[in-house]
Amino acid sequence: MILKKSILWLFFLLTIISSFFLNLHGDLFQVGNLEINKSNFIILVVPVLLLLLHSSWTLGVRRSLFFVITASLIGFVFEYFGLKYGTIFGGEYVYLSKGIVLFSVPLNVVVFWSVFIYTGYCITNSFCYWLGREKPSIKNSQLKLLFFFILVDGLIVVLIDLFMDPLQVYSGTWSWPNGGPVFGVPIGNFVGWFVVTVLSSGVFRVFEYYYPKQVEISMRDVFIIPVLGYGLLYLNFLSASVKFEMFELSFVGSLTMLPIFVSNIILYSLRNNRHKNHTTRV
Repeated sequence: MILKKSILWLFFLLTIISSFFLNLHGDLFQVGNLEINKSNFIILVVPVLLLLLHSSWTLGVRRSLFFVITASLIGFVFEYFGLKYGTIFGGEYVYLSKGIVLFSVPLNVVVFWSVFIYTGYCITNSFCYWLGREKPSIKNSQLKLLFFFILVDGLIVVLIDLFMDPLQVYSGTWSWPNGGPVFGVPIGNFVGWFVVTVLSSGVFRVFEYYYPKQVEISMRDVFIIPVLGYGLLYLNFLSASVKFEMFELSFVGSLTMLPIFVSNIILYSLRNNRHKNHTTRV
């Protein structure tokens, strides 16, 4: 147990160091080069390894693979038809920096669907745990709460893209030829992100509802890692938006992503204080 926690925190520390290194020496958003370079390793390999380690421990290996494959597959299908017909994500878009491509869809894009969706899934769960409640399952018959969880998953992930997508467009990773009202991005793009997320997390949460897996109380602290990752992502986006002098985007991104992070940290701290006080009294 201690060794697994140490490995997870080590990889998260590596993610922080890598992110800091990129901000100093590289382009944070250039992730599609075919050549294996430092940026490619930092942005793609490290988060994916952290995802696989975290999910395989909290969900189990089989459920972890089920989650990752489901999210990646659904993300790939939507990307494929979105690129081909230009309708799913609100209009025609083009990946300018592709890297390794699978049926016209960049492989790194497919992989990151699972990273972002898993992050949203974990943050929703962490809110639940910090409040001292259990996830909805057939054992507690909280079917309405199940749908609420799925919607929150979708919201958390969409807030990532609301900050990220304009930065990706500015840095030349992809392009919207017809533009859009949200910093040059069409509103339909965020609707598409929401749909992909709720479908992916929905499939897994429905499975979990009928076949629940109890997460040990001692393991729940590791759910703070995706929360911290969300905060790190926010700081990277904020840094880039300031660098690009996109100050309105900085404000909007802070107004959306930051409250998720701060409120979660507050609830986590309150929960730990309650636990310490209870332990002291006992």
